[in-house]
Amino acid sequence: MNFGYTRAHMTPALWALRAVNLILVLAAAWLASRGKAVSLALPALTALAALGVSAAAVFAGWPRSAKARLLASAAFAVGDVLLVMWIAQWADLPPGALDLGALVPAVALAIEFGAAAGAAAAVAPALLAAGLLWSQAAEPAFIASVVLRGLLCALGPVAAGLALAPARARAAAAARGTVSRLRAAQVGEYLSFALFQLRDYAISITSLAEAIALAPKDDPKQHERVDRLRKAASELGLKLSRVLGDQSALATARPPAPAAVDLLALVEACVADGREAFAPDAVRVTVLVESAPPPIESDRRSIELVLLAVLQNSLEACAARGGGAVTVLLRREGTNAEIEVSDDGGGVSETDKASMFEPFLSARRGSHGLGLGLSMSRRFLERIGGGLRIKSKGGYTAALLVVPIKRELPNIRLEDSTWAGRRAEH
Repeated sequence: MNFGYTRAHMTPALWALRAVNLILVLAAAWLASRGKAVSLALPALTALAALGVSAAAVFAGWPRSAKARLLASAAFAVGDVLLVMWIAQWADLPPGALDLGALVPAVALAIEFGAAAGAAAAVAPALLAAGLLWSQAAEPAFIASVVLRGLLCALGPVAAGLALAPARARAAAAARGTVSRLRAAQVGEYLSFALFQLRDYAISITSLAEAIALAPKDDPKQHERVDRLRKAASELGLKLSRVLGDQSALATARPPAPAAVDLLALVEACVADGREAFAPDAVRVTVLVESAPPPIESDRRSIELVLLAVLQNSLEACAARGGGAVTVLLRREGTNAEIEVSDDGGGVSETDKASMFEPFLSARRGSHGLGLGLSMSRRFLERIGGGLRIKSKGGYTAALLVVPIKRELPNIRLEDSTWAGRRAEH
């Protein structure tokens, strides 16, 4: 999982900056070599070829894996530094003439790999020039000045790397917090459901045993066996009651807390958290408002957890294909607010559709989830009177979150519910 920041070199903006930098380096070399019998055709063609290859990678989302993209990013930056050094030597320019041309890739390396990598890239041209001067028995003072200019150039990448380190750590911590919070809520919800079912079955067994025990019995041994079953089931129920406490506490570790909720602000916050925690830079996320609902009276935490879980599914599905687009559409539909999250991440197979809402059966290969996202998300929404529906066709998947604008009774499935309430529509 990519915690904390996106890869700097693999974005169109950074590619454009690299292109401008190399063009300026070539222009500076051409101006400095005027009057000399030097042709810059080969360096120019090499630079254009390098930009063409990197453009194909950046705009096509290649390579697909995060590790390969990291290696490609490093290769582009190091290649730019080597090009600057080669152009300076090709044009027979004075030492340090094009040192500034290495600053852009050096800063990008510092952003990507840390201050030390950026400093090494920035000072490399100066060190090469100093080595060449030394072999030519140049003035020691001039050699020292060349090295000092390289060290001064290294200050920029060092500053960039050190300045970004705290921000990167904070972003990574926030992303880990989002994932941990989501997992904890899903696991807690599932455990409350599972434990309630255990006690519910124990109560049913006890009731059945009581009914059998009260019936006339001709066989004393049968009566004894039934009585033992009743006592065992009753003891199981008592033990579970001691562990679980009052039944009302089983609904969730944190009961719904209705309050005024600004859905648009909540959607934007969840999208920001989701991108930071689950999305590589190749996934585009767009938020659209078709008809903005008013502030609703509902449990903000429940909606937030469902939206994060649905976004995780969409972002990871797109990331597995090397890129894609996720659209979050907010609208009002009658007495409900609807949030539709759609993606082009390949869709859901017919086989997986049957188990989509089954706990632990819906975990996607390569996903960082637990397979509880959709099953627990539906329960979160139904206990505040809403619902969750999933549609998938032709490589596209859409999750529809329905949230009542005004506070409603739970809209839940009685056959697997941990809460009392009306039966959901099937």
